[in-house]
Amino acid sequence: MTDTPEQPGTSAPPAAPAPRSDSRRKRRGTGPFLTAEQEIAQAKEAARARNPAPAAALTNERPLTPKFGRYERTDFERVESMLGSFATRRFGPFVAQVMNGFFGGATPAEKNNADLRRAAQTFCLYGYRDPKGVRLVDMFASAGVPLEGRQRAALDACLQARLLLVAVDDVHPGKQRVRGKDLLRDEPVTLTDSNLSQALRAGDRVLTWSIPWGTSWQPIGVGQRLEARRAAVLDRGLETLCDSLRAVKRELPERHGPNLFWLVHRIANAPIG
Repeated sequence: MTDTPEQPGTSAPPAAPAPRSDSRRKRRGTGPFLTAEQEIAQAKEAARARNPAPAAALTNERPLTPKFGRYERTDFERVESMLGSFATRRFGPFVAQVMNGFFGGATPAEKNNADLRRAAQTFCLYGYRDPKGVRLVDMFASAGVPLEGRQRAALDACLQARLLLVAVDDVHPGKQRVRGKDLLRDEPVTLTDSNLSQALRAGDRVLTWSIPWGTSWQPIGVGQRLEARRAAVLDRGLETLCDSLRAVKRELPERHGPNLFWLVHRIANAPIG
């Protein structure tokens, strides 16, 4: 029996690798080995670096600008002119009937007063509602008048017109700003108007139709100022009016606008003994 000679260049089969253990040898220059938890955390950090999260939205303490957009006073005046023409052309007899109802208890002098007639026209356009709750401004918006841009924004604001009775807290003529509280809805309100900011004082009351203007309200039509010294009389008058109409204050501007207007007008112009 002869031995098979060992062939040159052949080597023994490689040994199986030793099982990997948690205590691995530290290699020079690589720092300490990481645990499994540390490796996961490091991978997450690297992923965040490659895909940074979107920047957080900036916070703003001011209220957001309402959705109706931007418009100028001239845009509103143009739209209201079209609204008035539409009302006269399409609903002339109806408008006359509403105006007569507004002046139902007025004196002849009051019926011919230009400011009071303008107040009646404003009520007719924005305040009077038919049995279905539709106003003339609603009919105008539904008529399909092609308005775009700022004029469309002005019409959207007109659709949100409301009658405000404001107890004035602060007046800033330089900023044309009047801040106070709407007594009918029990909520804070800011008016932006150069004339009112010059005429009003803290403690006064003012009744005015207004439309949204940025984050405040812009008076339209004719406002009725009531001096602070008459405020207590107005408070008693509002209670009496609500009792007689079986209504609450919040219902007065939409359901009893003329009654509210004449109450404020009479108290504002009554002689003080």
